[in-house]
Formats: sequence, C-alpha cells, structure tokens
Amino acid sequence: MIDAPTLPEVSTSDGEMRIAEFLARHGGPTARREREGDMQHHTRGWSEVYAADGYRLRCEWSKVGARIELSFVEIPANGASGASV
Repeated sequence: MIDAPTLPEVSTSDGEMRIAEFLARHGGPTARREREGDMQHHTRGWSEVYAADGYRLRCEWSKVGARIELSFVEIPANGASGASV
C-alpha cells in the first residue's frame, strides 16, 4: 500500500493537478489502486494511477536534497508506448 502523502507526485501541487486532469480526461479512477515501484532510500521511484478507460499515468520521480524532479507518462490501455505530459 502506498503512503500517498510521502510520494512527490501527490505532495506537490503540480503533481496533484496533473493526476486530476488525467483522471478527468480518462473517465475517472478505476477500482484498482495506485501502484508504487522501485523506491530506493526515498531518492527515486515511480508510481502509477489507473483510469477507467484503461490508461495509466506513470510518474517517475527523483529527489536530490530539496529538489524533486517529476516525469509523467500516459500509457494507453493496449500497453503501447505512452506520451510524456
């Protein structure tokens, strides 16, 4: 289970806005939970949010000191390569 307040993509206003906009465009969230992967010492990792139409929004993040970098990619339902947003 993800501790959402500690994930950079949901603890920054930019991340929250991108997730809300993604879910609005793709029919809202599904019953599936967000998924977190590859956290290493809380310095980098990724998570995914699933939309009702099958799309996934992947956020890859890294932290160095106080700096946080976020990269968002939409992945279509068929698993094809997604577009960065």
